[in-house]
Amino acid sequence: MGKMFFKTNKTLIIVFSSSLIVYLLSCFGLFDGPSELVRKALYNALGYTNKWSHSFGPPWFVGMINDISSLGSRELVLVFSTLMYFYLKLSRGKTEAKNYLFTVGLGIVLILVTKSITSTLAEINFNTILTETLSNFPSGHTFIATVMYLAMARYLSSSRKSPLVNKYLFLSAVIIIAMVGISRFVGSGHTVTEVIAGWSLGLVWYSFAQLFLRIDQKSIINK
Repeated sequence: MGKMFFKTNKTLIIVFSSSLIVYLLSCFGLFDGPSELVRKALYNALGYTNKWSHSFGPPWFVGMINDISSLGSRELVLVFSTLMYFYLKLSRGKTEAKNYLFTVGLGIVLILVTKSITSTLAEINFNTILTETLSNFPSGHTFIATVMYLAMARYLSSSRKSPLVNKYLFLSAVIIIAMVGISRFVGSGHTVTEVIAGWSLGLVWYSFAQLFLRIDQKSIINK
């Protein structure tokens, strides 16, 4: 059973393992050097918005970047996930809807726990979780965008659809995920290191969740 599981889920296992390594490397600051180079390049190319700000580029550019970044905001995540859950429940059944909720819902719990561990706030409570940034590491927008948009592509795809349509769904998800991540360091909300940590941890959780959901629970219990 173990060999068959590895064979049928080889890609997910490789994504999980490699992403975990990248995340751990980001924790140890391996990407801090390139991150600083990117910051300097953005400053030289765009400059700061004004003398009080550390955002790059003119106000219209900052507004555009913030709009892209909002695709990973908690408000849109709540709206999209709620709509997605009920869509799956109506069209695919309870199991698919619950699997989506498991992937995204526990992903949110994971990022909150991770940010709580790396937070420098003196006190963390329900109010601070809702209203304040617990920690810049890893990028929460990037993490949840990675998890949610990949999950949306996964549960919107179907064997009954054209393979080209399924590829289009995942390609669209990857493009949005990349845009959200890039917007986070271009908009100076995060460093490249923090964004890489968000991407990699998001992939770690998404691949783990899919592997977990693919395990044949009944055969394990019967053993």
